[in-house]
Amino acid sequence: MRKEITPANRHDLSVLFVDDNEIIRKLYQRLLEKHVAHFYIANDGKQGLELYNTHKPDLVITDINMPVMDGIVMVREIKAKYPNAKIIVMSAYSVKENFIESINLGVDGYLMKPVEAKKLLSLIDEFAGITMMKWELERKEEKRKLAEESLKKSLAEKDVLLREVHHRVKNNMQIISSILRMQSRGIKDEKLKVVLQESQNRIHSMALIHENLYSNEGLEDVKFDNYIKSLVGNIARTYNSNQFRVKYNYNVESANLPMDIAIPCGLIINELVSNSLKYAFNGKSEGLITITFKNIGNNNYDLIVEDNGIGISSDFDIKKTKSLGMKIIHKLAQQIDGELISDFSNGTKFSIKLKINI
Repeated sequence: MRKEITPANRHDLSVLFVDDNEIIRKLYQRLLEKHVAHFYIANDGKQGLELYNTHKPDLVITDINMPVMDGIVMVREIKAKYPNAKIIVMSAYSVKENFIESINLGVDGYLMKPVEAKKLLSLIDEFAGITMMKWELERKEEKRKLAEESLKKSLAEKDVLLREVHHRVKNNMQIISSILRMQSRGIKDEKLKVVLQESQNRIHSMALIHENLYSNEGLEDVKFDNYIKSLVGNIARTYNSNQFRVKYNYNVESANLPMDIAIPCGLIINELVSNSLKYAFNGKSEGLITITFKNIGNNNYDLIVEDNGIGISSDFDIKKTKSLGMKIIHKLAQQIDGELISDFSNGTKFSIKLKINI
């Protein structure tokens, strides 16, 4: 029993059929146009080429030997402009040269006439399945690209927003720092002035983190080598009465640190460098402060701040000191799971060994 052709099993394809024999054209038109969404028919290669350029059908079925323009020439013209065009050629003659030329042109099938309708319909069914799969993959790829573009746009918007957050946090911290500076100008008590100045420096050290993140390409990590130099430069300007006789030596490896590590390390450096500038070189004509940050292997790092000043008493215990700065250093070292080691044999040296998964 012949299967009824209905819109439900019609392929969503467009087919161009080219043959110079009118009887064959009408026969295959009756057979094929029920199976495809769009069916175009031409009586020679020239007309077939015109129809292809106009409609870009999904599949071309063409005879080879035709007047005006034969099938081989038409296929060659189509493939020159549309290399991925799908074409099946038919011939009533077993001509080796035509077969070789067709294969070289990249046709998708070569049939000997007369071609049974069942055979041709089977080929169209097979081609339709492949084409549907290809279209489905293309639709999925298009959806993936749209989703990716949407994600990129969303990330770009979040990047702008996060940069703005860092920028505003930095500005707010600078405002607080400026307020402390203005307050200190009206205070005569030198000890209170020092307290305000130290608080100002601590705030500035954190503001520099946000400034660093705002200017970075990435917003997660701080360029720690650049940050250290900016931080120490600011501290040096704060204690400018000593600046002319103190030199700085940086032995800092390039590294990007997460913010939760960079901020405590920056505050530790702020406290240690400030202490050196305030106390280490009393009575000395010059001094040297060295800041070291290096990878000692397996994501273990050494952060060292040392000076060649007058040193600290050997019985000094950072856990028992009443100095706020030293208490801050001790607490911050604990916060980042760092091992704090001090050495007062030649000046003052504090080192923190810590593990950082960069």
